Amino acid sequence: MKRIFTLLFAVLTATTIMAQMHGPMKFVGASNMKVSTMSNDNPSDTILFAMNGMESGNITLPAMKGMQTIPSFTISGAKFTLGENHVVTFADQTFSAKVKVDGDEKNITGSSLSGTYNMADNSLSLTVVFQYGKMPMSMTYSVKGYYVKAVSNPITVTVGGQFTYNNDNVTYELRRYKDGKTDKLDVTVPSYTLANTIMGNLTLGSYTVKGLVYDEAQGGYYRDYKNDGLKFHFTAVQGGKTTMDKDYDFATDKDNNILVKYEGNNVSSIVNTFQVGTMPFGIVSVFSGATTSINNITTTPSHDLNTTPSQQYNLAGQRVDNNYKGIVIVNGKKYLRK
Repeated sequence: MKRIFTLLFAVLTATTIMAQMHGPMKFVGASNMKVSTMSNDNPSDTILFAMNGMESGNITLPAMKGMQTIPSFTISGAKFTLGENHVVTFADQTFSAKVKVDGDEKNITGSSLSGTYNMADNSLSLTVVFQYGKMPMSMTYSVKGYYVKAVSNPITVTVGGQFTYNNDNVTYELRRYKDGKTDKLDVTVPSYTLANTIMGNLTLGSYTVKGLVYDEAQGGYYRDYKNDGLKFHFTAVQGGKTTMDKDYDFATDKDNNILVKYEGNNVSSIVNTFQVGTMPFGIVSVFSGATTSINNITTTPSHDLNTTPSQQYNLAGQRVDNNYKGIVIVNGKKYLRK
């Protein structure tokens, strides 16, 4: 009986992983490379993990800096077991790989690969020991990355609190991780285009807000990033003429914050409120995992929205109370209050 339950658990674990995968799973985190007495740290490496089945998968490691730069390579058929508590274990094993450098093929001979993928905290920890080409010394590469989840849906963007535009498909990347005992979230805001705005066709550049923490009052992961020193590329084309095309700072005296809400493990909404440089208007983008566009609005009487004022927002990202008339956003869902 215990064996049957163990098998069922393993199948459910594999199913959970496969459900996450649309191609290889992406993990980002800090790494260390040691060669002899030399040690190099990298605060942000990207590792890819693609399952071949319930017993093996392919791991792609990034380029590494040691005595020389080792190009990215893939370890094919890394063996693992599915254990309890949603932990995938890579028992110590050897491996081999090949890379091409300036047209020459070099061998990578791995004497050790071990690690775990812990679905409880979305972390992938690996340690690999290998020799590169004809180099006489072994290299030890260790990394702990956290799963980067991509979520796609339309967004609604309000400019100056008056003009509303849509983009039918944008993809945010979210990375939840532990910083000591604190749960944190990094959000990569994608580049997207808004057509036929009051300023013409706008392209808003990508940037990453790091270190969101859960805020009880806001009901989600929140960060005020106006003083984070981030840059933002903004392009405006009107009548075939480019009127704006450069990097801008975020206005430090205005609202620049992002709020991410979850329903279980699913993102229910992302509300990003910001103002660029000396531009006279603010911008609010609303991503909702629960609807597909601003046209999908539920008409609901005011008394059915049994929420506190801190849980309700208008399209400008401002908190409103139960007396507000018009479109309100509650827990990532849009309602029309008459």
